[in-house]
Parts: sequence; C-alpha cells; structure tokens
Amino acid sequence: MQQLMDEDLIDVYNVTIIPTILGSDVRLFKKGKNEIKLSLVKAKTYNGMIDAVYTRR
Repeated sequence: MQQLMDEDLIDVYNVTIIPTILGSDVRLFKKGKNEIKLSLVKAKTYNGMIDAVYTRR
C-alpha cells in the first residue's frame, strides 16, 4: 500500500480503529513523500470499533 500512496494512486481510504493500545512503535503508514489531506465521508461504530471512510481533498 505504501507504494500506491507514494505514487498518488489511492482515492479512498477505509480505516478501522480498534481500541487497543500497543506497547511499542507500531506505525499505520511509513513516512511518505508528501502529506495527504483527507475528508471524512462516513463513520460507523460497532462493538467498540470505528469504521471510517476518507476521500482525498
């Protein structure tokens, strides 16, 4: 996925947030070339988790 992000080929990001704290440096994404600005399209909660859909601005 990092390569797709670096080449600017992703329009929609689906992110699931699970409320668990990890004890070490765990990154969702590696450092990229540029900042990517996103807009929240929709979010849904269930069983304590959040599913969020973002599109590029």
